[in-house]
Amino acid sequence: MIIFAHDTGEKRLDQLEPLVAEVSAQLDRVAAQNRQVVIAVSQVADAVTRQSDNVQFLLGEVAELKTGQARLEQNVSGLHRLEQTVTALQEDISSLKTDQNGLSHKVDLILKILQSGNGR
Repeated sequence: MIIFAHDTGEKRLDQLEPLVAEVSAQLDRVAAQNRQVVIAVSQVADAVTRQSDNVQFLLGEVAELKTGQARLEQNVSGLHRLEQTVTALQEDISSLKTDQNGLSHKVDLILKILQSGNGR
C-alpha cells in the first residue's frame, strides 16, 4: 500500500485505517501473550518458593537425623564399653566363686581337723 502525496486526506486515512487496525490487533495479541507469560512466571515463582520451603524443611530434618545418628553412635560405643565391663565383671565373679570354693574346702578341712582334735 503506497500513499501518494496527491491523494486526498480522506483517501490517505482510508489507506492508513487497515494498517492501524492490523497493528492494533497485533498489539492486543502481544498484550494477551504478555499476560499469559506473567501468569506463568508467577506460578513458577510460587512453585519455586514452595520447593525452597520444602528443601529447607528437609535440610532441617536431615540435620536432626545426623544429630540423632551421632547420639546413637555414642550410645553404641558406650554399650560396647559396658559389654566389656560386664564381661570383665563376669570373669571376676567366676574367679571369686573359684576362690570361695577353695576357701570353703579349706574351712571344711579346718573344721574336720578341729572336730577330730576335740574328739580325742
